[in-house]
Amino acid sequence: MKEIELMILGTGSAGIAAAIEAVRAGVNVMLLDENVKPGGQIYRQFADGYRVIDEKTLGRDYPRGKRLLAEFESIRHKLDYRDQALAWGVFPDNELAFIWRGESHSVRYRKLIVAAGAYDRPVPFPGWTLPGVFTAGGAKTLVKTQRVLPGENILLAGTGPLQLALANQIVKAGGKVAAILEAGRIESWPRLLWGGWGQWQLLSDAVHYLMGIRRAGIPLWRNQIIVEARGDGQVEEAVVAQVDRSWRPKPGTERTLPVDTICIGYGFVPSTEMTRIARCEHRYEPLLGGWIPVLTEEMETSVSGIYACGDCTGIAGSMVAVEEGRIAGLAAARSLGYISPEEAERRMAPSRQRLAGLQRLRRVLDEISMPRPGLYELAKDDTIVCRCEELTLKEIREAIQNGATDMNEVKRMTRMGMGNCQGRMCGPAIQEIIAREKGVPPQDIAYLNPRPPVKPVPLALLAEHKALLDT
Repeated sequence: MKEIELMILGTGSAGIAAAIEAVRAGVNVMLLDENVKPGGQIYRQFADGYRVIDEKTLGRDYPRGKRLLAEFESIRHKLDYRDQALAWGVFPDNELAFIWRGESHSVRYRKLIVAAGAYDRPVPFPGWTLPGVFTAGGAKTLVKTQRVLPGENILLAGTGPLQLALANQIVKAGGKVAAILEAGRIESWPRLLWGGWGQWQLLSDAVHYLMGIRRAGIPLWRNQIIVEARGDGQVEEAVVAQVDRSWRPKPGTERTLPVDTICIGYGFVPSTEMTRIARCEHRYEPLLGGWIPVLTEEMETSVSGIYACGDCTGIAGSMVAVEEGRIAGLAAARSLGYISPEEAERRMAPSRQRLAGLQRLRRVLDEISMPRPGLYELAKDDTIVCRCEELTLKEIREAIQNGATDMNEVKRMTRMGMGNCQGRMCGPAIQEIIAREKGVPPQDIAYLNPRPPVKPVPLALLAEHKALLDT
């Protein structure tokens, strides 16, 4: 079986940065990613056949992505990069399985860096399964890289800076944003300004996006959320309401907006399937999106030789992901003996310094945008919570009343999480629902146990699975 010195999973901001630093140190790297081109969600590249005419319409992330991708292109010929490759399992003896070019392979690695990113946080509410309801991340991909508007009259509902960026991109693409609902509450402006002090690039972005919204005449309604989507076969209107500090709707504040599209953006959930399968220790951190791997300052997990970086270790954005990726790549190179501890520390120092400032702002923003309990109380008994298995909130509650104490028991009793998404779309919400029903903190609810394959793969490929031999 072929042995790889360093295997990196993911070509988003963190994975690319880790590969750059490791290759420059002389490490033999194999880099796997499911997408056709590197860049991940934030720096996603256009498909072949598209041509950029005006970069300003693509937002401020585009030029940053170009710089990082150009840096990656300068070392790309020095590594084994495999696109459209799905890593589906980690096994004992440092074995990793992946599908590439219609075949399933195994390799052994000496070191592994997981840069799996994150996915949109799903929030079940009445009408969320209607055609016309999108996640903010999905809508952003449509607008940014496919130049397709998700609708004609669009409501953005959620929290955080992604909403502002998405609204600007929709407007520049010729779309109409009816309103932006911001659930988060700024409790202390001085603390927010203290957190952002020195982060002039991010503050400049915020001002730029806010001015764009103002020029377009888009209402920005703070402390409000969507409580219901209505329509006959598709979204036709949205019911919104003011909320208290727990994000519970205030009675009597509901109003109805005529819209044909709703984009939901309540943050992201770290993708921890691979680190969980590898039996890395995890902790529950609501400010960072939920369950995240426990890490050292050099991004190493509790399992020796396995590192993690980027949004799969806690939602923080592309700028943080780049610096974490650089640290992980250098730490792996040092551990493999390519650079000395002194050299590694010297090269990590700029990233550590940048992270210190970014994390100060990150903590303040996280406190504003962290999902509150009221968000998971929007679903009614007949609201579908698990979309794959079409399970309603009533059926989930019945399983709990019949003795289910955690998510794995609910899964065994209802088939929750057994569909194509493997619990990604329903897991975070059901964890909160069980916690509320049992009267315990969410971290006391055992999460779904991921098992290989972490994503659906053809059985025929698994049957023909083979080791990738040295060539």
